[in-house]
Amino acid sequence: MALIDVIELPDQRANELVTRVPEQGAGQFTLGSQLIVREGQSTVFYRDGKALDVFGPGRYTISTNNLPVLGGLAGVFFGGRSPFTAEVYFVSTREFNDLKWGTSQPLVFRDAEFGMVRLRAYGTYSMRVADPRLFVQQVVGPRGAYTTGQIEDYLRSLIVTEFNDMLGSVKVSLLDLPGQLSDISAA
Repeated sequence: MALIDVIELPDQRANELVTRVPEQGAGQFTLGSQLIVREGQSTVFYRDGKALDVFGPGRYTISTNNLPVLGGLAGVFFGGRSPFTAEVYFVSTREFNDLKWGTSQPLVFRDAEFGMVRLRAYGTYSMRVADPRLFVQQVVGPRGAYTTGQIEDYLRSLIVTEFNDMLGSVKVSLLDLPGQLSDISAA
């Protein structure tokens, strides 16, 4: 396994939320390796399955100052640059717009005027990762890459469930429902 001296992801694809470097398993890094994080990215540095730190945009030299847990690694055999195994997750922190949601099946709505009515709904939403460490730990897990397509199904089901619950709680007629769109969207 080759030593990685420069850790960067200059070409993160448009639909990529998270990319691990290296994508397949862990990499060999050294104290003194350069970490380059671009605008719109954060990185989560992992070693032995634990998130050590999160780095925002900038250039960093990996050292015991910014990752103190690596302190015991500085060995004399490698001139103070002992190799160690780690994973770096690059997380896109930009906003992803125009993601689509919709009901796969009609939802049943009880209307005082029309009785039981079957409704379909669809729309768009935007999202961004606010806490890269938590997102990698709770959502991405050990995967080497994670895209908007992978999270869209999950978010779509949450939105449709919330929408269905909201429909059950509104006490307006079907004809008055369009006037409630702002309130429904805010929920």
